[in-house]
Amino acid sequence: MTTGTHVLAGVAVALYFKLPIFPAVLGSVFPDVDLKKGFPKKRTLFNAHRGITHHVAIPAILMFAAFFFKDVIPSVIFKDVLSFSLGYTSHLLLDALTPLGVPVGFSYRQRFSFKLLKSGKLSEIVVALLLLVFLAGIFKKESITLESFFGRGNISFLMNMLK
Repeated sequence: MTTGTHVLAGVAVALYFKLPIFPAVLGSVFPDVDLKKGFPKKRTLFNAHRGITHHVAIPAILMFAAFFFKDVIPSVIFKDVLSFSLGYTSHLLLDALTPLGVPVGFSYRQRFSFKLLKSGKLSEIVVALLLLVFLAGIFKKESITLESFFGRGNISFLMNMLK
């Protein structure tokens, strides 16, 4: 999947769950920090694209930690981590639609894939259009504000820091 499609999915997930948009968008593009120009001869989870940063365990661990510590961390942080994790999950779900899929085991070769579409092809354009239609439906019901983008608690926190 391309970055634009991942960003659309991050925004859609955040708006659907009424979470801050910015952390979800960060989460939706974060797995691609492992993007490399070339591919090594022997791919492992730690030296190839769609390796460890695309592992399904990462957002699961983040969400578990958020809920485990929910009562001891500020609600702002809880919402940000949850938003980031859901954005991350949206990235993995979209990549799982492609033939390469996402890793699920302890080696690079243990992968899960629906094998429904290829990145950058017509099928991805259809997915992006469906996400846009979904977002258009949400935008009819509510508007995007600074609060929905960053989260009410984050804005209050920043304002207090600036005082």
